[in-house]
Amino acid sequence: MKNYMSYTLEDFVDDQDFIDWVQGRSDSNDFWPSYAKRFPDKAEVMKQAEQIIRTAQVHTDKVGKREIRLEVEQFLHSARNMKIVNSEVKVFTKTMLSFPNLMRASAIAAVIVFIIGLTWYLLPIEDGNFENSISEVMQNSLAQAKNDTDKPLRVVLNDNSIVVLSPQSSLSYPSVFSGSDRKVYLHGEASFSVTHRSSPFMVYTGEMVTKVMGTRFVVRSFDHDQKISVQVQSGKVSVYSTKPSISANAMEKNGVILTANQAAFFEKDKHQISKTLVANPILVNKDNKSVNFYYDEVPLPVIIRELEKGYGIPIQFDEQSFQGCRITATFSRETLFEKLDLLCKTVSATYEIVDGQIAINGSGCSSL
Repeated sequence: MKNYMSYTLEDFVDDQDFIDWVQGRSDSNDFWPSYAKRFPDKAEVMKQAEQIIRTAQVHTDKVGKREIRLEVEQFLHSARNMKIVNSEVKVFTKTMLSFPNLMRASAIAAVIVFIIGLTWYLLPIEDGNFENSISEVMQNSLAQAKNDTDKPLRVVLNDNSIVVLSPQSSLSYPSVFSGSDRKVYLHGEASFSVTHRSSPFMVYTGEMVTKVMGTRFVVRSFDHDQKISVQVQSGKVSVYSTKPSISANAMEKNGVILTANQAAFFEKDKHQISKTLVANPILVNKDNKSVNFYYDEVPLPVIIRELEKGYGIPIQFDEQSFQGCRITATFSRETLFEKLDLLCKTVSATYEIVDGQIAINGSGCSSL
């Protein structure tokens, strides 16, 4: 029976069930998340093991053990000649070679690429810079999470940001974030819960970039889609194109700012971004009394301002004209648009979505 209480980095990477869970192929999807809660002191080493497994997901031709050991020996020989053999490298190479379940084509190829690249990188480096060079190489390497299953795949990044990959989607990201920003590369669809930090978090999807400091949002960018979409659940997001718009309207901006319940669509053929609302806005202020409240002869502007606050969406209307409109209604589980339909029908008004906002049009009511 496995002693999970004393699990080491090698134990995690050597555990086939853990590997399957990381790669989204395991049926025991609840075991490892609950394990991290039961043994919080193992969370960091568990995260390191997950990064090693994802970094090893490189598809290439099969290479035998003999070839990879030759590469390791050549690397160590070069390192000894430079008198810069570091314990960190020894641990890394020994660890990778001792994992029988990772000695498959993908893992072997990943180690070979790492060692060859690292050997080339270290040749002109002096002794004192060796440790920094190792760190830089590791930070600049990209891991990949690919979801080939029919269920969402949860990925925890180095900064504790959480990405939930939709089926048939992939994410490339640094094993360790460094520098002035945090860049990841998405193909497909994913929801992001970004940990707030001073360095911006940037999601690259083709020609569109989503930039945040810390918030929750969803990005969709499949090859077969004509548009790339970003939907914001909370916080503030900046969305812009890496190429200028080819529209004849010179006043159009190359990017937009989104807040909760707003969305942006990037048209691939026009390199143009438009701003709107999500299909089903959610309450961002659940303590607001518009969640479930009975209105008895309440002025319409009061109700509209409560909806505006509850959903975080700007609502434009002529407050003076609608001040005389008294509303009696009970709201509970209706969507925002169902509430607006009811209110507008009551006062013979209409509404439209303009640039991520709601505009209510009507002649209003005569004051009593």
